[in-house]
Amino acid sequence: MDRAQSLAVSRSTAWWLAALACTGMAAVWLLRTFDPNTAGSLFPPCPFHAITGLFCPGCGITRALHALVHFDFARAFAMNALVVASLPLLAVMVMQGFTQRALLPKSVARVVFDGRWWIGALLVFGIARNLPGFGWLAPGGLL
Repeated sequence: MDRAQSLAVSRSTAWWLAALACTGMAAVWLLRTFDPNTAGSLFPPCPFHAITGLFCPGCGITRALHALVHFDFARAFAMNALVVASLPLLAVMVMQGFTQRALLPKSVARVVFDGRWWIGALLVFGIARNLPGFGWLAPGGLL
């Protein structure tokens, strides 16, 4: 790869990082400004929950992120424990996409980047939060 190609890759990466940063800042502003817990919120309710009355694995993510941007970690975990526990790992996975250096040990990366593990975690979490005795996994269940 010559210098011009290397520079083009760097500019492309810089544009993606800038777009990601702008999107992230806009999301944080929206989540800090508008409360998804209020009636008539800007954020839509979960269609799966509205139709079935069951909690999907994603139910509570918006409320969890709203709590996180307000530094209310207990409330965030109560709204969606899986997403809050996964965020650090997901951040490392995104950073890994922008670097050539390995950020995770190979044994961990092999599991983390295997989509089957994520699908399994989503299925188990989605089923468990609707079972009797696991109400603490439902959005707001720990509050």
